Amino acid sequence: MTRLAAHFDREAADYPTDLGEDFVQNRKWALVESAAPARGVAADIGSASGRHAVKLANRDVDVVAIDPSREMLTQLRQRGEDADLTTHILPCAAALPTLPFAPKSFDLVYCFSTLLLLPAEEQERALQDMRDLLKPGASLIVDIAGARSIAIRYWRRYYRKRGFAGVFGQTAKNVRAMIARCDLELVAMEPYGVLSQFLLFPGATRLPGAVRRIHGRNTEPGWDACLSRGLSGLAERWYVVARRPDQDNGEPR
Repeated sequence: MTRLAAHFDREAADYPTDLGEDFVQNRKWALVESAAPARGVAADIGSASGRHAVKLANRDVDVVAIDPSREMLTQLRQRGEDADLTTHILPCAAALPTLPFAPKSFDLVYCFSTLLLLPAEEQERALQDMRDLLKPGASLIVDIAGARSIAIRYWRRYYRKRGFAGVFGQTAKNVRAMIARCDLELVAMEPYGVLSQFLLFPGATRLPGAVRRIHGRNTEPGWDACLSRGLSGLAERWYVVARRPDQDNGEPR
């Protein structure tokens, strides 16, 4: 956790704090928003500087913002103070695969850009830990890297140069199997990145209009979203929505 925290401490000052116009970023928020309780407590795991946590807190949802980087949490805390949301945001320095919370504590758990840094065998343990944090009937939203994507090779080299073990993906079949073994109901599994990962090639982003057409804008899907639906097995990431059943082991909620 020390190396992870140090890396993201260095990133904190320049880390994105809003969604921007990218379709996938806005789609991630739409998934969170649609699963959020009218009132309750959510866990934002890997919250960074809080681009989702602050928006969710504005809906009168209490958000436990969990991140290993204290610099990221400092940025988040300041943003919460500026928006007069300090009573709704609780920063917590911690990291997967284990978290310091009691079972059935949250009405929503979401986790982006975090599982991929865990070895494949630890990802399922982390999913199980997050599942245990959910109240019966509550939702879990995560992104999982695609093992067959081109981008995973780029990001594996990127993180290994910075002293990490790398980036780890799953196949679509493995994702569905892990969700089932964790006793979660799969609600949705949206693939993205089949086309947009080619923008990582040198010079690709300089093509006139390429980024906007590929990424899409706000709620309007781009070429990538359309192509990824047809070639989901090659997705860079899947955005997975799962639900803890209303009953556990035959016991009512």
